[in-house]
Amino acid sequence: MKRRFLLILLAACLGLSACQAQAQPAPETPAAANKPAETDPVPPETEPAHPETEPVPTLPDIPADAGLGLDALDAKLIAFLRANGFEQKSFTVSPLSLKAALALTALGAEGETQKQILDALGFADVEALKTWYASVLAGVADFDSRVFGEDKADSAYRVVNAIFHNAACDGEFRESYKDLVSKVMGAYASSHDKAEITKAVNDWVNAQTDGMIPSIVEDASQAAAVLVNALYLKVKWAESFNPSPVTDFTTLSGETVQKEFITKTEKYRYYSDADCQLVVLPLQGGINMVLVLGDGTNLSEKLAQAKARKTCVTLPKFEVESSFDKKELVQCLKAIGCGKMFVDSVAEFDPMFTEGIFVDDIIQKAKVKVDEKGLEAAAATAVVMMRNTALPNPEEPVIFTADRPFQFAIIREDEAPELLFWGQIIE
Repeated sequence: MKRRFLLILLAACLGLSACQAQAQPAPETPAAANKPAETDPVPPETEPAHPETEPVPTLPDIPADAGLGLDALDAKLIAFLRANGFEQKSFTVSPLSLKAALALTALGAEGETQKQILDALGFADVEALKTWYASVLAGVADFDSRVFGEDKADSAYRVVNAIFHNAACDGEFRESYKDLVSKVMGAYASSHDKAEITKAVNDWVNAQTDGMIPSIVEDASQAAAVLVNALYLKVKWAESFNPSPVTDFTTLSGETVQKEFITKTEKYRYYSDADCQLVVLPLQGGINMVLVLGDGTNLSEKLAQAKARKTCVTLPKFEVESSFDKKELVQCLKAIGCGKMFVDSVAEFDPMFTEGIFVDDIIQKAKVKVDEKGLEAAAATAVVMMRNTALPNPEEPVIFTADRPFQFAIIREDEAPELLFWGQIIE
């Protein structure tokens, strides 16, 4: 049967060849002459170039047990910021908020991208990440259980997460990712038009931080998605402080300024050596504020040695607010080897999104207020995800232009092929 089918096609082709010989086709135009033949080789696909447009800062030497010695990323983050423009500025940053936002990101990553994020967070695998975040939630529950009476209505500690999808973007969050971050991190998921996503993100952050962080992103209309963590803490001192007269405060540059102070004499955990004084001020709900004068390294060791001692503590009321919106956090993470997630068309986020995306920016805003009653603090961290743009060059097509006599065949292709229709077009 196949042999008969091929003989029919061959005879038809010979017949068309005779027709074409009589038809005398017009000579090729210069444009037609330049068309590549059907056998022209197809250019091979080329890998997209991903040049580093910005130099990656190096991570400064980290003193042993820097920060509070609780987490490797805490110490690296603080050391990086101090070494890159913040050492002589008042600032505040929330390592916990950054880590929670990175956890949202890691849960949607795979391959080397996920490994780099987990390494930066100090986790061996995703299960370790889940265990860590469960301890964060346990801390929130413990706070709530420790605050009673009238103070409960005026106290709060929350660590919350949300993921926002831009409905105007190709692709969407995978249901499996939404289920995972909801289960592990209680993340709220929503989708918004490009004209509304910026307002939706900022309204959520404003509500979750009780207005302390009114906005986190300026314009998310071009983003594919935004992953956000918000942290809010409002708590009173275990024992209220007393207002103190306006007193001189000597700045780092040696300038004297006037500030309002608060004071309290009480038994506090206290430590001192030739280079450092440290005091631990208890707040309600199991929260402590540690104040350090002098050398701030090896704090966990010093905290372990602190002993209860009658101490007169005097400190200024203060309000400090910081915004890391100039790629500071991106550069910090690149410096510690977590760079793949920022590379267009290389970042691996297939478990999160149905189309290729990468991290374009990580932004954090943080604020802390302290007075004689207690403290109020908030932070929000946004991971801004963009659609891939630097895609591989598409395969160049070969050219087939039926602008002269041609034949056609309509066939059924199976074990017994049949020629259903054959024809030719010569005019």
